[in-house]
Amino acid sequence: MILNVLVTASFICVIMSGYMYIKYRKEQAEVATKILQQSDTLLSSNVPDEEGWKSSLLHWCDKFSEAGKSIELMSNEEELREYLVKAGRPHGLTIDRLQGAKIVGTLLFGVGGLLYFLLGLPLGSFGLAFGPLAGYMFPIQWIKLRAKKRQQEIQYELPDFLDMMSITLKAGMGLDSALDYYVATQRGPLSEEIMRMNQEISFGVQRETAYRSLIERTESPELEALIQSMIQAHNLGTPISETFAQQASEMRTMRAEKAKEQAGKSEPKISAVAGLVLTPSILILVFGVLALQFLYGDYSLF
Repeated sequence: MILNVLVTASFICVIMSGYMYIKYRKEQAEVATKILQQSDTLLSSNVPDEEGWKSSLLHWCDKFSEAGKSIELMSNEEELREYLVKAGRPHGLTIDRLQGAKIVGTLLFGVGGLLYFLLGLPLGSFGLAFGPLAGYMFPIQWIKLRAKKRQQEIQYELPDFLDMMSITLKAGMGLDSALDYYVATQRGPLSEEIMRMNQEISFGVQRETAYRSLIERTESPELEALIQSMIQAHNLGTPISETFAQQASEMRTMRAEKAKEQAGKSEPKISAVAGLVLTPSILILVFGVLALQFLYGDYSLF
């Protein structure tokens, strides 16, 4: 009898332990999500307030945000959110403001196209017809280009970041202190992303979660490989200074090879420009001078 009671009690304890563990993991994930959202809010609040026409423009974007959400033509919300994160949330933009910017752009370009048409300027009908569409697409394409440019800047800054981290770690600094030193001494998109990662860790987000969040905000395969190495070093407790130095050397070699590749690709473009633009222009200039000499020179037949 006593044995049955003990077995039943043990079984109930195991079930309750499993239930409490699942509940704990779920609440932990919710807390981590809220901390990441709070980090986004903090970073957005650090953006200086826009003044003048920019402030008015953002105000109207907020007003039209609901209308923008109802129109998803070539503007999937998740895709826009991804581009916005990778662009670094310029000017304190949020996904709601970006949705409203589509409507504001449509109205502004539509009015501009109408004025262009009423003034009787060339191709006025095209401006009237395609102005609203251009205004709708402008903020979407702008945020995509901004995201692409920012990711290229991160890629360009990465070798210098690796060099500095390697030097500071070999000098005896800890990893967190070295990251803080980089953020304090450098300016740029990579420094901003490292600062955000440090803030997430200081807010209580698990280090591996903050590392993976950094991977999601960037597109650099080299940075992703570095972060994976940092995660492995953190889990295994192995030194990482040599990893930074090795990857810095490899990245500089890769960047040099990429520059040579781009230079090789640009040669046909230069030849095409020379053949299609420069050579005809020179020929026109030479034949034009000869024609003027023939018509109006001292020995002209006329």
